[in-house]
Amino acid sequence: MVKLYVKPNCKTCQKAVKYLEKKSIPFDAVDILTTPPAKKLLEKAVDASNPKEAFNKRSKAYRELDIEQRTFKTKKEVVDLLRANPDMIRRPLLARGEKAILGFDEADYATFLSL
Repeated sequence: MVKLYVKPNCKTCQKAVKYLEKKSIPFDAVDILTTPPAKKLLEKAVDASNPKEAFNKRSKAYRELDIEQRTFKTKKEVVDLLRANPDMIRRPLLARGEKAILGFDEADYATFLSL
């Protein structure tokens, strides 16, 4: 089963929903703010070589915590920060089994879902 973690008013999330519906892919939409992804799933989604890509750069907390200037020593640091501040997670997060990807790109979704 496919899960799509979204923020209801997020335009990119709405594009992802339309894409999945157009491709007739059944999915469960989950509000990322009220039900953040599990720590294990976020660990799969965060790229260890570029962990800052996991952040939503438009979120208020991203600016307030000055993430742009911060250095993270471990992926765990990033995952813990995202779990504590789910609005900072780059959206949408598409999960299938124990794998996950962040953001929306049609080509990436097609590859991820093996379409």
